[in-house]
Parts: sequence; structure tokens; C-alpha cells
Amino acid sequence: MYCIVIKMTTRRYLIRFSYLGTQYRGSQKHASSTVLDVDSIQGALESSLSRLNHKNVPNIVMAGRTDAGVHALNMTAHIDIQHNYTSEKYPDYNKKLVQLMNRYLINTGHEIRVFTCYEVNPKFHARFSAKTRTYLYRFCMPKDVTDQRLPISEHNRSLFFHPYPHNFDMQRFKNGLELFKGTKDFMTFSARSVKKELYWEKEEFKRRYVKTLDLRIEEATPLMPMDPLSQNFSYWHLTFQSKSFLYNQIRRIVGTLFALGLNRISEEDIITMLQVPSHHQFINKIQPAKPHGLYLLNVDYDEEDIKPYDSEKMKSA
Repeated sequence: MYCIVIKMTTRRYLIRFSYLGTQYRGSQKHASSTVLDVDSIQGALESSLSRLNHKNVPNIVMAGRTDAGVHALNMTAHIDIQHNYTSEKYPDYNKKLVQLMNRYLINTGHEIRVFTCYEVNPKFHARFSAKTRTYLYRFCMPKDVTDQRLPISEHNRSLFFHPYPHNFDMQRFKNGLELFKGTKDFMTFSARSVKKELYWEKEEFKRRYVKTLDLRIEEATPLMPMDPLSQNFSYWHLTFQSKSFLYNQIRRIVGTLFALGLNRISEEDIITMLQVPSHHQFINKIQPAKPHGLYLLNVDYDEEDIKPYDSEKMKSA
């Protein structure tokens, strides 16, 4: 009796996908979970892959983490898939993989859509190869401060910022943006993890709080201009770009800017929080902005790192 051994090849794939984070407890699955965790973005994607005829257990590595309620328009991840499909025999494998993943996600009610999947160099890493990450925070304000009728199209897609009965100074808000630009120590604007507290006190970890941040504000438009309530609001986008971000950094910065615009804190308070970085320096009267206004817009890489790769041709070369 003869035994035919088919050698499986492990290939690394880059996938791009978007999601609405409202129904998920975050992007990352529980580290100790031994079952598929469909309450997280990672778990739902791995569940969609587990239905396919691959020889290894799927393990998606995402470019970053997002909290419960945070959305993404262009998140990236990589996954190693073990199979023996050749590009000659299955030229549409990448396209078919996207179709099958989306079919599962749609049929099971997940608000996740995969739009790109292709093989990349096995040295590529979705997280560590990233050059920059760009986030957007969307909020809207009523033109009539007594109006609380939020357009349904903006529900869980934008933060409804309602300063009434307090006065809000947009110019103070914009002036505060300038204080956060450039290379700063953002320890004060990072939520502390109790589990990691002892590790983060070490000097090599303290350096990770130093980030170079670019941010800007611009007026935006309604998601659905035909909504009869949409014209009652002004819409704003805050765009943040950096190589990486700390836990809750963006939401704390946005909350700080709101507090500045409401005259609850001063620019000097912000300067102190930046110049004397400490978890204890974050002012209690500042409320971090809600998650549903936050979107991951894009993750940038060197073109050489993400160009399509053919492991079969590389082996035969």
C-alpha cells in the first residue's frame, strides 16, 4: 500500500477590511480564549476563515487594536494560511477567499466587510511593518443649542456634542489643537492598564509614551444630507496621524479639547499635562470622548512591503 503525501505550503496574506464597531466589545479577542470569539472583530474574522478548507487554525494579526464602539474604514491584518492550491490551478483563489469570508459575515449578521486579500512577503507584519496610522474623530454640534433631535443617520456614527447650557468657544478648541502637535510625551493622555502597571514603570517602556503626532480639524458634511434633521447641525472631523497610538490617547485628547472649548480647563492645564507627564496628571473634570465618533481611516506601509508576492515563483527561481 502506498501513501501519497501532499506537502502543504504556508502563505502569508494581507487582508483589508472595514467594520462598524457598535456591536463588538473591541477588535481583539480574549488572549486565553480557546474557542472562536465572535464578539470581537478578530474572532469574527477567524470564524469566517475556519469554515474554509485550510489545514491550519486561522490566527489573524491586526495592525492595531480598537475599543468597543470604535469603527474602521480600512483596517489591515495578516494571516498565515496553509494550503496546496496553486495559482495555475486556482487563479481566482484570492477573490474566492474574499467572497466566502463576506458570505459568512453577511449571513451571520456581522458588520464587517473584507475588500482585499492577496499574498505578501512572509516577512511582512501587519502591525510592525506599519509606517503610520490615521484616525478620524467625527462630531456634530446643533446650530440651535436647544435642539437635541439628532439625525438618525448619525446615530452611533458621530458624537453628538451638546454644550448647552454652557457656552462653547470653537476658537479655544482650535487653539488647543496646536498644543498637541509634534513630538510629545503623552503618558498623561494614556489610560493606565493595571495589569501592565509594573512593566510600564520601567525606563524602556516609558519611552513608548513619546509620540510624534499630527492633527487637524476641518468642517464636514452630513452622512445623509436628505435627512430632514441633518441641516440643523454643523459637522467636524478631527484627523490624527502618528506611527502608533497609546491606549485611549485620541479619546482623551478629544475630551480635553472639548473641556478647553467649554472653558473648564485652560491651555496652561494642557501644557502642564504634557510637560509633566504622569497618569496622575490627567484632570478629573475631563471626560474622554465617546468611542462611536472614532474611526480608523488607514494604515500606511512601504509599497515594497505590501506588493503582491508569489511564493511558488520565488521557490522555483
